[in-house]
Amino acid sequence: MKTIDRYILRQLIAVTFLGVLSLTLLMLLGQLFKELHSLLVESGAPPTIVFDFIIQVIPFSLTFSVPWGFLTAVLLVYGRLAADNELTSMRMAGLSLWRLSMPAIGMGLALSLLCYYINIEVAPKGKNAMSDLVMKAAMDNPRNLLTAGGGETKLDGVRLYVEGRDGDRLFGVHIYPVDEEGAAKTGMKGFAAMHAQTADVGEFDLRTRMLSLVLHHATIEHADGDATNMPSFEELPMQVHIPMRTRRKLKPNRFTNMEIAETLEHWDIVKNVSYNSIVKLAKTAETASPVFPCANNLWEATKSDTQYYQSGMRKKEVLAFQTEGIQRASFACACFVFSLIGVPLAITARRKDTSTGFALGILVAAVYFVALVFCELSRKSSGITPYIVLWLPNVFCAAFAIWQHAKAKYRG
Repeated sequence: MKTIDRYILRQLIAVTFLGVLSLTLLMLLGQLFKELHSLLVESGAPPTIVFDFIIQVIPFSLTFSVPWGFLTAVLLVYGRLAADNELTSMRMAGLSLWRLSMPAIGMGLALSLLCYYINIEVAPKGKNAMSDLVMKAAMDNPRNLLTAGGGETKLDGVRLYVEGRDGDRLFGVHIYPVDEEGAAKTGMKGFAAMHAQTADVGEFDLRTRMLSLVLHHATIEHADGDATNMPSFEELPMQVHIPMRTRRKLKPNRFTNMEIAETLEHWDIVKNVSYNSIVKLAKTAETASPVFPCANNLWEATKSDTQYYQSGMRKKEVLAFQTEGIQRASFACACFVFSLIGVPLAITARRKDTSTGFALGILVAAVYFVALVFCELSRKSSGITPYIVLWLPNVFCAAFAIWQHAKAKYRG
């Protein structure tokens, strides 16, 4: 490695580290407020959860902060070299613009490989652990589940909406029955909906996992054919079952690439199986062989697997799992693409206008990430289209970088 390469690379590494550190801290604060505000402020969860949450959210933040931090470093370092006429001196020594870009391109390639590993292995585990951490805090104290602000809380057989909360007093409580898949189902549990002006959160029975609620000024909607009865109660006690969470949600961003392959394999096995037929066979086997509890356990596992995959993976979700690996690979190329774009944009800066290249680079990066977000919408369509569209931002950015290098050939 030549002296010039080491000179540029040292500056890139130092500025990239500072940029990644600053952006990670900024994103960390946003995630802390978004995920933990309701638990810490409204529900009284232990503050120790913050430290555990920080450890899990850092890998997820790196998937965004590393490309942004590296782009900032390229723009600042090469912009300063151009403003101080150091690039001009290097060009006069016979070095081409592409040759001077090699330190940035090499570092961008290395960071892209690092981002790819984070995207396929580290970030999914962190995302899942982050979700489990919030859920565990709620499971340890189910009162934490009843958060205010209009968000929904899905429990066993019901969905709750809470408009406001002050300690154990809830305001504007709305309860709707749902089926096993979480879809609204009128008539379950003998009512179509419950509404209460206020409600008091009672004790939680850890053995039965039943949470007690007392509704005040409550109204119950009963659907009877075309007619709807709405009896009112000044005070109405009720209990809600809080099930233990045993499996993560079927979301591809919470699975590693290997786990995605295993999930698709399991889904392919059970997709054509009738859940009702499994239930009937399980009852038949239980009646015929009551002395083999291990066989009953196997049937329960079969029912659980069938319900888990069939309820969580419809056509749209399956396509999202199938294209998740492509999306991660495309997103990991951001550092390499930014190394191509950043250098010619940085050297457009002049002493009288040093912010031009930097602002233009930030704009290009923002357009790049927005384009990736829009391209993700193609994952809802079938066929080969998503596999092509997800790579378009990288293709366009690479073409734009080559054009910029051609324009900047005699600059610097």
